[in-house]
Amino acid sequence: MSVEFIRGPNVYLREMVASDLTNIKDCLVDWSWFPFSVDETKAVMKTHLLALRHLERPYKDNSRYFESFAICKVSDNSFVGFRSLKIENKEADIKFNAALPALRGQGLMDEAAKLLDAALFTELNCTSYTNSLDPQYISNLRPYHTLEGTQVSSRSNRTLKLVKVTKSDYDTWAAANSSSVPSYTFSGGSYTPPQSR
Repeated sequence: MSVEFIRGPNVYLREMVASDLTNIKDCLVDWSWFPFSVDETKAVMKTHLLALRHLERPYKDNSRYFESFAICKVSDNSFVGFRSLKIENKEADIKFNAALPALRGQGLMDEAAKLLDAALFTELNCTSYTNSLDPQYISNLRPYHTLEGTQVSSRSNRTLKLVKVTKSDYDTWAAANSSSVPSYTFSGGSYTPPQSR
């Protein structure tokens, strides 16, 4: 059984489960330092599934763990992609943001990103996050993104935009642009680790 985190109009984010393995591997098929073999992907996924034992929500000053979400379509529950974050204290660093190749560019991951932003800053006490954006897929920064620099991707050899988002910047933008924040139902506030369910 997978636990839903947040649901928007077209996608929802949920806890990853072992049966997501093949889809996660398929999301990474064209990443140059991937594709991992199924066994290597299992090892990475096992680490993320074990991290579920240590999650606490909302985030606290001493939070330290990885949190990963599968992204699925609301219409048919099919897998779209996944996001993985490293949480340290009340700050997040987005580590993976990948979609199945056939579903890229359809706006589904964009909605998932906006839902995660709303959850992080409105629901989970996150103070800031950092992310590396690939201009091939994300050409423009959001108004609440602050460009902190660039770096060459070891995966694609393209120049990535390094951005930081703070709660105050997000809150200011969201207050002035409420129609740009997808409507959502948040169900990830309190969390029961798998071993206690």
